[in-house]
Amino acid sequence: MVEWGVAARPRPGQVVSGDAYMVKAFNQGVLLAVVDGLGQGNQAALAAKTAVSVLKKYAAGSVVSLIKRCHRSLMMARGAVISLASIDMRANMSWLGIGNVECLLLRADAAAVPSTERLRLHGGVVGYQLPILHARKTVLYENDLLIFATDGVGGDFINEVKRESPAQQIADQILREHFKGNDDALVLVVRYLGARHE
Repeated sequence: MVEWGVAARPRPGQVVSGDAYMVKAFNQGVLLAVVDGLGQGNQAALAAKTAVSVLKKYAAGSVVSLIKRCHRSLMMARGAVISLASIDMRANMSWLGIGNVECLLLRADAAAVPSTERLRLHGGVVGYQLPILHARKTVLYENDLLIFATDGVGGDFINEVKRESPAQQIADQILREHFKGNDDALVLVVRYLGARHE
Protein backbone atom coordinates (compact mmCIF):
# COMPACT_ATOMS: atom_id res chain seq x y z
CA MET A 1 0.00 0.00 0.00
CA VAL A 2 2.91 2.36 0.76
CA GLU A 3 6.66 2.61 0.26
CA TRP A 4 8.44 4.73 2.82
CA GLY A 5 11.79 6.02 3.99
CA VAL A 6 12.95 7.98 7.02
CA ALA A 7 16.02 10.05 7.83
CA ALA A 8 16.72 11.54 11.26
CA ARG A 9 19.43 12.97 13.47
CA PRO A 10 19.50 14.50 16.93
CA ARG A 11 20.53 18.04 17.66
CA PRO A 12 24.34 18.31 17.65
CA GLY A 13 25.62 17.46 21.12
CA GLN A 14 22.63 15.25 21.94
CA VAL A 15 22.68 11.46 21.90
CA VAL A 16 18.92 10.88 21.70
CA SER A 17 16.30 12.59 19.57
CA GLY A 18 12.91 13.87 20.63
CA ASP A 19 11.58 13.27 17.11
CA ALA A 20 9.87 9.97 16.30
CA TYR A 21 7.79 8.46 13.51
CA MET A 22 5.42 5.61 12.89
CA VAL A 23 4.14 3.71 9.85
CA LYS A 24 1.54 1.21 11.04
CA ALA A 25 -0.63 -0.97 8.83
CA PHE A 26 -4.01 -2.06 10.19
CA ASN A 27 -6.90 -4.07 8.72
CA GLN A 28 -8.47 -1.18 6.83
CA GLY A 29 -5.40 0.85 5.91
CA VAL A 30 -2.25 2.49 7.23
CA LEU A 31 -1.50 5.20 9.81
CA LEU A 32 1.43 7.57 9.34
CA ALA A 33 2.69 9.85 12.09
CA VAL A 34 5.58 12.13 13.03
CA VAL A 35 5.92 13.30 16.63
CA ASP A 36 8.22 16.00 17.98
CA GLY A 37 8.55 15.97 21.77
CA LEU A 38 9.02 19.45 23.21
CA GLY A 39 12.65 20.42 23.76
CA GLN A 40 15.53 17.98 23.36
CA GLY A 41 17.07 15.06 25.18
CA ASN A 42 15.59 12.25 27.22
CA GLN A 43 12.37 13.98 28.27
CA ALA A 44 11.52 14.93 24.69
CA ALA A 45 12.33 11.39 23.54
CA LEU A 46 10.08 9.95 26.25
CA ALA A 47 7.17 12.18 25.19
CA ALA A 48 7.60 11.14 21.56
CA LYS A 49 7.86 7.46 22.49
CA THR A 50 4.72 7.70 24.63
CA ALA A 51 2.73 9.23 21.77
CA VAL A 52 3.96 6.63 19.27
CA SER A 53 2.97 3.77 21.60
CA VAL A 54 -0.57 5.20 21.87
CA LEU A 55 -0.79 5.62 18.09
CA LYS A 56 0.34 2.03 17.48
CA LYS A 57 -2.19 0.65 19.93
CA TYR A 58 -5.15 2.55 18.47
CA ALA A 59 -3.98 2.90 14.84
CA ALA A 60 -7.40 2.08 13.37
CA GLY A 61 -9.05 5.03 15.14
CA SER A 62 -9.89 8.37 13.58
CA VAL A 63 -7.10 10.95 13.53
CA VAL A 64 -9.12 13.21 15.85
CA SER A 65 -9.58 10.42 18.40
CA LEU A 66 -5.88 9.55 18.16
CA ILE A 67 -4.80 13.11 18.93
CA LYS A 68 -7.17 13.17 21.93
CA ARG A 69 -5.74 9.86 23.22
CA CYS A 70 -2.19 11.19 22.86
CA HIS A 71 -3.24 14.39 24.66
CA ARG A 72 -4.46 12.43 27.68
CA SER A 73 -1.31 10.29 27.74
CA LEU A 74 1.04 13.28 27.55
CA MET A 75 -0.61 15.41 30.25
CA MET A 76 1.80 14.06 32.88
CA ALA A 77 4.84 14.24 30.59
CA ARG A 78 6.42 16.81 28.36
CA GLY A 79 4.04 17.70 25.52
CA ALA A 80 4.53 17.11 21.81
CA VAL A 81 3.51 18.34 18.39
CA ILE A 82 2.11 15.70 16.05
CA SER A 83 1.03 15.33 12.43
CA LEU A 84 -0.96 12.26 11.36
CA ALA A 85 -2.34 10.82 8.15
CA SER A 86 -4.66 7.83 7.99
CA ILE A 87 -5.22 6.16 4.60
CA ASP A 88 -7.98 3.63 4.08
CA MET A 89 -8.22 0.86 1.49
CA ARG A 90 -10.24 3.08 -0.86
CA ALA A 91 -7.44 5.69 -0.97
CA ASN A 92 -9.27 8.16 1.27
CA MET A 93 -6.88 10.06 3.51
CA SER A 94 -7.66 11.98 6.71
CA TRP A 95 -4.83 14.14 7.99
CA LEU A 96 -4.42 16.38 10.99
CA GLY A 97 -1.55 18.31 12.53
CA ILE A 98 -1.11 20.02 15.91
CA GLY A 99 1.93 22.28 16.17
CA ASN A 100 4.68 22.62 13.59
CA VAL A 101 5.40 19.22 12.02
CA GLU A 102 5.07 20.04 8.33
CA CYS A 103 3.17 17.64 6.10
CA LEU A 104 3.12 18.06 2.33
CA LEU A 105 1.24 16.11 -0.32
CA LEU A 106 2.95 16.04 -3.70
CA ARG A 107 0.79 14.65 -6.47
CA ALA A 108 2.43 12.14 -8.81
CA ASP A 109 0.84 14.08 -11.66
CA ALA A 110 2.76 17.37 -11.57
CA ALA A 111 0.06 18.87 -13.83
CA ALA A 112 -2.63 18.28 -11.18
CA VAL A 113 -4.25 21.39 -9.70
CA PRO A 114 -3.02 21.80 -7.08
CA SER A 115 0.06 19.63 -7.57
CA THR A 116 1.18 20.28 -3.99
CA GLU A 117 -0.95 20.58 -0.86
CA ARG A 118 0.26 21.61 2.58
CA LEU A 119 -1.50 20.35 5.70
CA ARG A 120 -3.05 23.29 7.53
CA LEU A 121 -1.65 22.95 11.03
CA HIS A 122 -3.64 23.68 14.19
CA GLY A 123 -1.97 25.72 16.92
CA GLY A 124 -1.46 24.10 20.30
CA VAL A 125 0.56 21.40 22.04
CA VAL A 126 -0.62 17.83 22.53
CA GLY A 127 -0.56 17.24 26.29
CA TYR A 128 -1.05 20.93 27.18
CA GLN A 129 -3.67 22.71 25.14
CA LEU A 130 -5.69 21.34 22.24
CA PRO A 131 -7.69 23.48 19.85
CA ILE A 132 -10.98 22.34 18.33
CA LEU A 133 -9.89 19.54 16.03
CA HIS A 134 -10.92 19.23 12.40
CA ALA A 135 -9.38 16.60 10.14
CA ARG A 136 -8.88 17.40 6.47
CA LYS A 137 -9.82 14.77 3.93
CA THR A 138 -8.59 14.08 0.42
CA VAL A 139 -8.20 11.20 -2.03
CA LEU A 140 -4.80 9.78 -2.93
CA TYR A 141 -3.71 8.56 -6.34
CA GLU A 142 -1.04 6.03 -7.18
CA ASN A 143 2.50 7.33 -6.59
CA ASP A 144 1.40 10.45 -4.69
CA LEU A 145 4.01 11.43 -2.07
CA LEU A 146 3.58 12.56 1.52
CA ILE A 147 6.51 14.31 3.19
CA PHE A 148 6.57 14.97 6.94
CA ALA A 149 9.35 17.14 8.40
CA THR A 150 10.01 18.37 11.93
CA ASP A 151 11.19 21.91 12.65
CA GLY A 152 14.85 20.89 12.60
CA VAL A 153 14.48 20.74 8.81
CA GLY A 154 14.43 23.89 6.67
CA GLY A 155 11.15 24.17 4.77
CA ASP A 156 12.53 25.25 1.40
CA PHE A 157 13.08 21.74 0.01
CA ILE A 158 9.79 21.40 -1.84
CA ASN A 159 10.98 22.44 -5.29
CA GLU A 160 14.01 20.15 -5.14
CA VAL A 161 12.11 16.91 -4.63
CA LYS A 162 12.42 14.47 -7.53
CA ARG A 163 9.01 12.85 -7.20
CA GLU A 164 10.01 9.67 -9.03
CA SER A 165 12.97 8.91 -6.72
CA PRO A 166 12.73 6.17 -4.06
CA ALA A 167 11.22 7.38 -0.78
CA GLN A 168 14.39 6.66 1.22
CA GLN A 169 16.52 8.58 -1.25
CA ILE A 170 14.21 11.61 -1.01
CA ALA A 171 14.28 11.51 2.81
CA ASP A 172 18.08 11.24 2.90
CA GLN A 173 18.52 14.12 0.47
CA ILE A 174 16.15 16.46 2.31
CA LEU A 175 17.85 15.83 5.66
CA ARG A 176 21.36 16.11 4.20
CA GLU A 177 20.68 19.41 2.44
CA HIS A 178 18.20 21.07 4.84
CA PHE A 179 19.24 20.06 8.37
CA LYS A 180 19.27 23.31 10.37
CA GLY A 181 21.70 22.08 13.02
CA ASN A 182 19.90 23.74 15.95
CA ASP A 183 17.28 21.08 16.78
CA ASP A 184 16.44 17.41 16.36
CA ALA A 185 15.36 16.68 12.80
CA LEU A 186 13.32 13.95 11.11
CA VAL A 187 11.96 13.49 7.60
CA LEU A 188 9.42 10.78 6.73
CA VAL A 189 8.61 10.26 3.05
CA VAL A 190 5.73 7.97 2.06
CA ARG A 191 4.69 7.00 -1.46
CA TYR A 192 1.15 5.71 -1.92
CA LEU A 193 1.33 2.60 -4.10
CA GLY A 194 -2.40 2.09 -4.58
CA ALA A 195 -5.12 0.13 -2.84
CA ARG A 196 -4.13 -3.14 -1.24
CA HIS A 197 -5.61 -6.21 -2.91
CA GLU A 198 -6.16 -9.29 -0.78
